[in-house]
Amino acid sequence: MLLPLTAAAADNLGAHSFVVWANGGVSNYIGSTPGAKMGLGGGGGLGIGYEWRSAGAFLFQVGLGAKYAQSGLRIDDATFTLANQIDAQSVDGLFDYQYIQTGRRDRYTTMAMQVPLMVGAHVGHFYFLAGAKLNLNVLNSYKAEATYSAVGIYKEFYDPFAGMPNHGFFSDYALSTNDRTSMKVNVAGSVELGAEFPLNGESRGATDNFFRVAAFADVNILDDRMKSDNPMLSYPQQYTNNADMTSGLKMVDYLSSNAATSPVRNMYAGIKLTFVFASGVKYGCVMCSGYPTNRDRRRGNRLWMY
Repeated sequence: MLLPLTAAAADNLGAHSFVVWANGGVSNYIGSTPGAKMGLGGGGGLGIGYEWRSAGAFLFQVGLGAKYAQSGLRIDDATFTLANQIDAQSVDGLFDYQYIQTGRRDRYTTMAMQVPLMVGAHVGHFYFLAGAKLNLNVLNSYKAEATYSAVGIYKEFYDPFAGMPNHGFFSDYALSTNDRTSMKVNVAGSVELGAEFPLNGESRGATDNFFRVAAFADVNILDDRMKSDNPMLSYPQQYTNNADMTSGLKMVDYLSSNAATSPVRNMYAGIKLTFVFASGVKYGCVMCSGYPTNRDRRRGNRLWMY
């Protein structure tokens, strides 16, 4: 907070503005996590805020926003083996029962409130802002989908036994689950860079209205994993002949399981449109002699910090 306050004290003229913005873009997870590939999603957001704009180049902005986004993960194919299960018809009475997971996708939906605190500058028709955004996750849910098969591996046979439901060997069983999940409060580093265009003619002074078009990127600083001991897939731990071996299958979302072994962070990036409406409130520096004048006051200018 010292940076904007110091800049404000050094400037001779500034203006208060009301800002409204909307953004949209792609949302995905980034990180080098074994067993998962990051998939693209999308989202959008709205917000309102306050901006202080100096007569020089300095900008300071704070506000309150809301974001809705979906992000996906593609989980690598995997096998889960129950070793040394009992089958009296095998040579030594034992075989390996194996679940095969294919096409696993986990999709996350997040609704969050955002509190941005940004500083930057404007030069000519261009500007930039950089800072931090506090993300308060309000509603989070996930949907996990995958296809499962199960085979029996016998020592005396080269090929596995498959497609025998009466022995618990099944194929192409589609499993889907969705539930709420609790994601932590996070802080994102944020940057935006774009251009400014006046709404009232060619003028673009400290008390004019204008809009901005910019590219932006928000990257979470903290880890988005929940770090639990739950396995990504729960399944029956004992083979039973002639039983329905699909009834015990249960999926836990990737970020809430023990499968993610390295940090995962969300990135949200795209295009942002901002409208800046000048409040008509301006002020001069405390130490400037001869400003403001009584004539300025009679003209209706509001002057602060004098």
